[in-house]
Amino acid sequence: MVIDIELTLNRFGFGKISENKFQFFCFRLSKWKIPNKYSISFEINWRGKEEIK
Repeated sequence: MVIDIELTLNRFGFGKISENKFQFFCFRLSKWKIPNKYSISFEINWRGKEEIK
């Protein structure tokens, strides 16, 4: 099983996003059942401001 934990600095919420993704405040938890693979990863995601020209 692969577990992915994301810290989302611009998106907040609570609830199920898709079949394998759940949002808890600024954290998104994802898991996939991949045979013979085991890992836990952590990501930090954010959106930058778009520059106005």
